[in-house]
Amino acid sequence: METITWDQYTSGYDIPAEWEDTSWGNDELPSFETNGYRIWVNSPDLAERKESQEYYGHSFKDWIFAVTYCSEIGADEDLLLSMNIEDVIDFVSKPHPIAFMEKYSDVMMPILRRMSVV
Repeated sequence: METITWDQYTSGYDIPAEWEDTSWGNDELPSFETNGYRIWVNSPDLAERKESQEYYGHSFKDWIFAVTYCSEIGADEDLLLSMNIEDVIDFVSKPHPIAFMEKYSDVMMPILRRMSVV
């Protein structure tokens, strides 16, 4: 099997310009961030996608894009798995609620304290 590079993982898609490329050389997959989400881009090759998941001991779920909440401590569970970039663009078009709260915590915390929520 011919080796597929990360450039080939993303080359067939119009990645929105506002998505920040957050890929690291030691990551398993290329990734992007926007609105508090991290978007992972899987291999375009079905056999490679299957092999990768089996290698890590996961039961196979076919996806090209996985969306997780983006946090300082790493990725949380998958919020969306999709084969379609348009589904992903729609899903991440609004800020993740936790990311929104973190961004505006200086404004929100006094309000939440008055409401006895925190």
